[in-house]
Amino acid sequence: MIITHNYYHPLHPKKSSTRQDEKWDEAVALFNSKQYNEVMSTLLDYIDPNLHNKKKGDTLEIPHGSVIISITQTVDEVLIKCPFLNIEKAKKVPLMRRLAELRMSPLNLTNVILEDDLVYFTFSCAINLCEPYKIYGVLREICYYADSFDDEFIEKFDAQHLQEPKTILFSEHVRQEAYTNCQKIMEDGLQRFGQYMEKRNGSNAWYALNITLKKIAFYLEPQGYLRTQLEKAVDALYDRNQPFHDRLLNGKSALEKLNAIPQDKFMADLYQIETFIPYKYSGKKENIREIWQESYEEAQDMIANSRFEDATNLLQSCFYSLFYYNLVNEGISKPITDALAEASGLDYQQSAPLLLKGMQAIMEDTLMGADFGMDLSKMMGEQMQQSMAMMQQIMANYKTN
Repeated sequence: MIITHNYYHPLHPKKSSTRQDEKWDEAVALFNSKQYNEVMSTLLDYIDPNLHNKKKGDTLEIPHGSVIISITQTVDEVLIKCPFLNIEKAKKVPLMRRLAELRMSPLNLTNVILEDDLVYFTFSCAINLCEPYKIYGVLREICYYADSFDDEFIEKFDAQHLQEPKTILFSEHVRQEAYTNCQKIMEDGLQRFGQYMEKRNGSNAWYALNITLKKIAFYLEPQGYLRTQLEKAVDALYDRNQPFHDRLLNGKSALEKLNAIPQDKFMADLYQIETFIPYKYSGKKENIREIWQESYEEAQDMIANSRFEDATNLLQSCFYSLFYYNLVNEGISKPITDALAEASGLDYQQSAPLLLKGMQAIMEDTLMGADFGMDLSKMMGEQMQQSMAMMQQIMANYKTN
């Protein structure tokens, strides 16, 4: 393979953050001044000022993906509840085991309860303990894991939704085209992987998998079981408990399984959803720069030494990783997507400088935004930084073997 990965315009426009950062500081100030009754309302304004329109009586009912989160505040406490699954006709023994495991990990503050054959995510605490970081963490935990695990448990254990998910399907034509293009992306990725492995080039074989999986997420933003399997495949690439060679083979196997999903099942997970707490972070430019600094210098050095293929793979991996972990505004996304589109299908000697120019637009831009609000970008940065550091360590270890 002597040309750069083809670029596919996303199936639907990339979302930007709805957060009102100044409201975070206000919520923290209200908690610190013991005005506890105002904290939750201000925190919801921080997430999205339109959420208050979803109030029914004393309870907010907010859709997120395939679940609905209810929030009730009384004089004394805050109650958060999310209907999860009906397990009346499910394979109860293995499912109950998984639910018990779920309560231990990955959940921290959230509980999972069973009422008859109905499963709920729940959390409650006294009003004077509603510290903003804690409450936001609980909401994010419920939204992310309820929306992820319901599809998996329905697929594996024959459970059922407690409420019908609120989704917006793409047209048949759009889904058909997306399926066809995604098959091309996966087959191209597997071909690149095979060619790199034949050359015993493990580092670029890893990049081939990483770029391909995250490009699928960038292009489709799939939901349901497809999204769950895609995220598991990405996570496995970074699993330090597995030898590097095993990660490569497992990544190939995961990509082959995604490629083998029947067309009707694949297309069923291509739809749009309402989002309460985004599972992606909202990054700040200065944070992205910090994460990219080492890769930026490395890519420059690669190009200076005519290592155009290595530079192309590194830069594309940085770009698709950014979109995988973040919601980014147009000022950040446009120079990157423009570079990906311009480099699409070109030979590496042509594409590497174009991609570097896209990164340079972020790294060298002197216009910076205001720095206030909860620093979710720092949390995101740590996650991406760990991924980048792990990736660099993987490559260093591989080269010394």
